[in-house]
Amino acid sequence: MKLDCCGLACPEPVLQTKKALESLPHDAILEVVVNSVASKENVLRFAQNAGYEARSEEREGGKTVIAIIKGFTCDIVEEASETPFLDKTLFLKSDKVGEGELGAKLMVGFLKSTLELPKLPKRIVCVNQAVLLTTAEESAPIMEVLKALESNGVEIYSCGVCLEFFGVSDKLKVGKIGNAFGTIEMLFGGDGTISL
Repeated sequence: MKLDCCGLACPEPVLQTKKALESLPHDAILEVVVNSVASKENVLRFAQNAGYEARSEEREGGKTVIAIIKGFTCDIVEEASETPFLDKTLFLKSDKVGEGELGAKLMVGFLKSTLELPKLPKRIVCVNQAVLLTTAEESAPIMEVLKALESNGVEIYSCGVCLEFFGVSDKLKVGKIGNAFGTIEMLFGGDGTISL
């Protein structure tokens, strides 16, 4: 089965992929065609998280074909030891806590303080202007903090639509491109959300 998701806004490519996979018989192959980096990353991650084998191939005209094999599972091994994470999602809507220079300093301070907690949040989701944090210059103080969080195992996601809106899709320096469907799953799937 072939599914053309070119030009569809987030989270439509993921939602259509999910519906198509549900309708396919076992051992079938679904080919999803997308034409944006965000859609490619989101569909691949959705398929792999759902336990399917998924591969992508770049084509002419900026298109990517993602082959998802239903009936085969990825070998993802869960750690049996106690997790160092809270099942919490830190939801960021702005690149500042408050206004101006003080707000920017507060954001760095809050996220840096998070590193000192006995257990870290499992993930950080950046939407709206918060995507400007994950696309900041390498020398920006926030970048050092976000990279430290990521190196400690915190998953960081930036809204694909927001990255495109601000014209910074190609400037992502930390974390992965996220989508609305995945974000809703994270927010409703864990023990809670902390919003800054």
